[in-house]
Amino acid sequence: MDKNEKKNQKILKKMSKENNKVPFKEKVKQGAHTAKEYFIKDTSKMILLIAIVIALYLVINLWVNSINLAQIDLTKSKLHTLTDQSKNIAKNINKEITFYVWGYSDSSTVIDLLKQYNAQNEKINYKIVQKDNMDLISQFAFEDDYPALVGVNESGRNSYISNYDLFTYDDSYNTIDLAEQKLTNAIVNLSIDKSTKVYFVEGRSDYTTASGIYYLNQYLSEEYYETASLNIVSTPTIPDDCDILAIMGVKTDFTDAETQAICNYIEKGGDIIIANDIDYINTNLSLPNFQKILDEYGVSMPNKLVMDGSTKNQVSGYNLVYQSEVSADHEITKILHNSRSVTPILVAPGMIELDTEKISTNNITATPILTTSTEAYVANLSGQKIEENENGYYVTAAALQKTVESGEESRAVIFSTISSFSDNSLDGTYPIIAYNKDVILNSFAFAANQGELYSIRKTQADTPFVVTDEKDNIVKIVIYAVPISIAVVGICVWLNRRKLK
Repeated sequence: MDKNEKKNQKILKKMSKENNKVPFKEKVKQGAHTAKEYFIKDTSKMILLIAIVIALYLVINLWVNSINLAQIDLTKSKLHTLTDQSKNIAKNINKEITFYVWGYSDSSTVIDLLKQYNAQNEKINYKIVQKDNMDLISQFAFEDDYPALVGVNESGRNSYISNYDLFTYDDSYNTIDLAEQKLTNAIVNLSIDKSTKVYFVEGRSDYTTASGIYYLNQYLSEEYYETASLNIVSTPTIPDDCDILAIMGVKTDFTDAETQAICNYIEKGGDIIIANDIDYINTNLSLPNFQKILDEYGVSMPNKLVMDGSTKNQVSGYNLVYQSEVSADHEITKILHNSRSVTPILVAPGMIELDTEKISTNNITATPILTTSTEAYVANLSGQKIEENENGYYVTAAALQKTVESGEESRAVIFSTISSFSDNSLDGTYPIIAYNKDVILNSFAFAANQGELYSIRKTQADTPFVVTDEKDNIVKIVIYAVPISIAVVGICVWLNRRKLK
């Protein structure tokens, strides 16, 4: 057989195969006919097919439940999805933590968040406490109609979160979801070996943890700080277990011994929070020893009132109350700058002056975190302009880091108004600190060098239910297409069986 004949035979075989090919539509028809002949005519086989479908459905559902999947979050701003901050924190937890959950159903958003934490790290678990589990109910003092969570670590240390801790409201009365923030805070604090100890200096201020900054003290306690009062007037020493020294308002100057004790604390790498109001009565007030403490960080706080001329920052109906400009360049405020859910409020602010020469020569890093607008000016109590900054811009809060001789780092956050974090109220309802809670708690976390700061507040007004086209199609398939398909198949089977009779 020559080459041409072989070639012709191959062509003929190929043509024969192509002629014998069954079109796809015809194959579908043949398959449907075969299935009809096999199942529909035989009742027992039809029952078997239905049983197989039901069994597959049950198996798939049991498998989905066993892997404890979190719900799909269809909100535009991922209201019910863990942020990258929380995911990173959860991944690095190396202690067993269990949340005992009371009063929440398995379909609640709280349980959904706990499932997501568990997906990031199997050491983070949860258990829903049932009403017949009297031992756990008694142990954690759970009560009917009062949902709550208690996180417990492997050492037995626990943290309590009530349902009321999981939300708050912004200044427009929109609901702010705090569930992730509270749970992440609890996880971090249950994973560390000891609480951060904060000492509030008393004896030189009208602000005490019992009156004036009571809510600040409460907020810190809720974030698992251990707080105490310290009167260094009689005993000018700083305890060795002090993690943060808080000076909240100075009415009279420190003695030389007190000043030396605080400066020694700073030179050992101690961390500090300072907030101080201007003195309206004694306008020429001089606090030289207090200034020595501020000199450690290259700053000064002149006794001068700052007013913001920007109508955008003025709070309607209140004199000397302004919304603050928030820095995007520091870890304390960058999250607040991005979310803008609750803007910090400045009440009769003063100013913080940064001495660039001292800062440079003393190895200090200084970052403004709260400022006025460029339309601000210095004024008297009547609001009259008495001094004007060429730049029209004033620093009202700053974060500072200083490397001391031992190589340790001392951190400080300084505010020009303690009134902004006080128990006082603007409208008789919320204390002023409620508007500034994020920035003050992040400041304490920064001073304590707790690592990545997290202030996770998701405003529901900003996160409407918006579904993408892809997710919308999935929902429609699940809700409509699957049941309709089953109904259509059932009708077709019924009609075919009638024809075969």
